[in-house]
Amino acid sequence: MIDNLIILRIQSYKNNTKGYSFQELKQLPNFNIVASKNKIYFGQVFNGQKHGKGVLLMDQEHVYEGEFNNNRKHGQGWEFFPSKSYYQGLYVNGKPEGQGKFTWANGEYYEGEWFNGNKHGQGTWMGLKGDMYTGFWIEGKPNGKGQHKWINGDQYKGEFKDSLKHGFGEELFANGDRYVGMYQNGKPEGDGEYFYSSGAYFHGKFKNGLKTGYGEYRCSTYSYKGYYMNDKKHGEGELIYQDGTRKKGKFFNDFYEKTVLRQSSVPNNTQPNETPPKNYQELVKACLKPPTYLSSTKPNTQKQQASPLNKTVIIQRNRLDLNSSEKPQKNLQIQTGRQNSKREFQEKDTNLKQQEKAVLQKKVSLNVHSNKSSPKNQQHQQTIYKQPSRQPQEQSFRFDTTKTSFVTKTGLKGKQSFKQRSYSKYD
Repeated sequence: MIDNLIILRIQSYKNNTKGYSFQELKQLPNFNIVASKNKIYFGQVFNGQKHGKGVLLMDQEHVYEGEFNNNRKHGQGWEFFPSKSYYQGLYVNGKPEGQGKFTWANGEYYEGEWFNGNKHGQGTWMGLKGDMYTGFWIEGKPNGKGQHKWINGDQYKGEFKDSLKHGFGEELFANGDRYVGMYQNGKPEGDGEYFYSSGAYFHGKFKNGLKTGYGEYRCSTYSYKGYYMNDKKHGEGELIYQDGTRKKGKFFNDFYEKTVLRQSSVPNNTQPNETPPKNYQELVKACLKPPTYLSSTKPNTQKQQASPLNKTVIIQRNRLDLNSSEKPQKNLQIQTGRQNSKREFQEKDTNLKQQEKAVLQKKVSLNVHSNKSSPKNQQHQQTIYKQPSRQPQEQSFRFDTTKTSFVTKTGLKGKQSFKQRSYSKYD
């Protein structure tokens, strides 16, 4: 039922779009007024349905003026919402679709393509203080290629997925830095290049927005090639300073990990060496030289037990050169020569004793014969001076002292040390 209050409200309505005042719509064919609960429509009506141009007044200042098709908003229209925001553009089956502009109450707006009531296609969103996005949208969210500017001055141009930077893009920061590379879920991830405003440069791997993996960094004071973790040097790498100083090895949380090799408690000369010595001839001469501390007795052939404090070293000449077959033969020849010399001396000494015994027997026999032949048969005492016999013991002693004993004591206490790590800041 249409009463005077409804007529008064219709007549006092101030239209926003040209051609939608009460007087203008009244001139159109099939003009009619339809009132229902909480709604008033005045405009064109066909078969009892809103069809054509008209104005629909709803509660809480919710207003639509535009085209209708079988009671649905369809075509060009303008709609004002209770939130003080409004839309102006095309409708299809009651929802924005096609080109349109939606303006929020605070002044933000989106202008572009719509589909099924959502921002869809190419469009631009403009914020209050200059932040904006322009690019492709899918179901109300930025998807595809676009450009985003933030309030603080940062800018990103590249690919988006569900309103987040995703894919290849380039970002320019307000402080002058620039990043070019791959993004995932809004953060750099994958291969990328970062250009610092100071002139420094990084090219490598990113993960969750941080340098992680292999990368190369250079600046005015040093350059680094190696691995990163959580934006810090971590792992194998090489740091080269401007003056040429290098640090190559492992890094730990941006610190260079310097490793000091652990020294054994046993002196180094007792450790087995798999490689031949550099100067073999000098070592052979040093080993062939008789030691000065040999005793007059024969060397002790028992091997002494080694201890970490007083190490007994058994030196064998055939270990000086693992690849030479001549050195052990020299050692064998020396020992064989000494044994032959001793054997010859003993044989000469034995022959000398036999000769002295024969001479003595001959002298005795002559003396006895002379006494028997003497008329006076006087005893004649004759002193026979024997050639002093050589003492084999002294000679043996002399030869024993020339033998080289290959059992030596270092007499050194092994230096105990430990492996430590020291850290130095790379810069």
